[in-house]
Amino acid sequence: MLKKVTLIWATVGLLLVGAAPVALGAAEYKHSGCADAAKLEYPDDHAARKDFKHWCKDQWKIYKKSQKYN
Repeated sequence: MLKKVTLIWATVGLLLVGAAPVALGAAEYKHSGCADAAKLEYPDDHAARKDFKHWCKDQWKIYKKSQKYN
């Protein structure tokens, strides 16, 4: 489980680093896709899905905050 989560973190990190800054509205910010990604990654484990969703949302907020100052 730890290996999977670490691999996912590394993959998401690489994707966020390579993403181009795009101005998003409030509606798009709300729909970061974390819930859908969590459902795909952990279809049968509710606790892991919840943890992943919270982690993903935190990473999304960090990414958006870093793009705000560029």
